[in-house]
Amino acid sequence: MSGIDCYRTYLAVSNHFKQKGYDFFKYNGKVNVKPSSYEIRKDKYFFEKASRKFKRDDFIKYLVANAVEGKTWIGELLTPAQEISYKKWRKRIESLTYNFKEELSYISDKEEKFNNLFVIKDGRHPMLFRFYQRGNVSLETLVILDELVSFTKHWSKQEDMILNEVVELIHNYRPFLYHFTNADNEKLKQIVLETYS
Repeated sequence: MSGIDCYRTYLAVSNHFKQKGYDFFKYNGKVNVKPSSYEIRKDKYFFEKASRKFKRDDFIKYLVANAVEGKTWIGELLTPAQEISYKKWRKRIESLTYNFKEELSYISDKEEKFNNLFVIKDGRHPMLFRFYQRGNVSLETLVILDELVSFTKHWSKQEDMILNEVVELIHNYRPFLYHFTNADNEKLKQIVLETYS
C-alpha cells in the first residue's frame, strides 16, 4: 500500500464517521484524491510511515479502532498510546461474544428489567447510556443491543446532543463491527434471553 493509498483509506474511514452522506461500504472505501493534492500535504510523512507499517485491512481496523475513541488526526494516530488503544480494541473484538455476555451480566445485576435499560425518564439519560459513559459497557455491546432491539430509534428522537452523538457513533460503527467479526445475532439474542429470563 502506497502513501496515497493510506491517505485515501484514511479519508474514507474518516468521512464515514464524520460526513452523513458518505458510507464506507456503499462506496467500497473509495474517495477521489488527486496525486498533486497529496504531494503538497504537510502531513504526508505520516501516511508514508503508515504505508510501511500496515496492510490495507489492518490500517482500516486501526483507523476504526481510533475513530470510535474520537481520535482521527493522522499525526495523533501513529503514537504508542494509540497503538495500545488498538490492541485493546482488537482484544474486545476477538472476545466479542464473551465480553457481551460479561457486560450483560453486569447490567442485569444493576437492573433486573431489560426494557428499563433504554428508558428516558424525568430528563435523565437512559441507564444503558450511563453504563456506557462510566465505562461499564463497551460500544460493541451498545451496537449489538441496538441491532437486536433497535433502541436508538427512540433515543434519536430526543433533543439531546450528547445522546445523539452516541446514537450516530453506534450507527457508524455497526457496519464495521459486523464486517470485522463473525457476530452471530441468534447466539447473542440467546445470551440476552438467558440473562433476562
